[in-house]
Amino acid sequence: MKRGLAIVAGLGLLAATYAVAATTPTSQLVEAPFGSRGSLGDTVSSQHLIATVHEASLAHEVELGSWRGTTAGVWFVADATVEATLESKLIEVDLFIDGVQYGGTKRGDGGTVDEHTVAVRFPATGPLLIELPADVVNFPGARSAVLRISPFGDDRLDSVVEIVIDLTTLEVADRVELEPARDGSR
Repeated sequence: MKRGLAIVAGLGLLAATYAVAATTPTSQLVEAPFGSRGSLGDTVSSQHLIATVHEASLAHEVELGSWRGTTAGVWFVADATVEATLESKLIEVDLFIDGVQYGGTKRGDGGTVDEHTVAVRFPATGPLLIELPADVVNFPGARSAVLRISPFGDDRLDSVVEIVIDLTTLEVADRVELEPARDGSR
């Protein structure tokens, strides 16, 4: 009887250990940034940034000043105004589609907002560019992609701006001509 009870108790403890291990959140989830969410056209504030993404589209080719960007996929192109709240910041942008992260391009020859320092009370307005796979609109998460605008560097446990975008509704242009980022609002 004691042996049977010990076996049942041991199996119960193993099951409890498995349940605890299976439900413990990962460090990535525990340390995730706090997103202030909005939609296209909304002005969204985080601890460090105030941002408005005015419009977004997709394009096969972009022209930004004298730079011409081609890609095997498509470009995600957004027009945004970003300013800092407490101190000047470098920013970075990422687009998350169904958990996959696509980072902003650094090929824009210095003409995108995320290649400039944004200052307090002095917004910067201009394009944000992210290279995506050609069939991105067919991805399962394309209807609820999240554009994250955050201070450059480690954003764990920090507050960030997040804009939810339905990529399936965006226009796909062959070629888009863009103006380089500039100081001031739209």
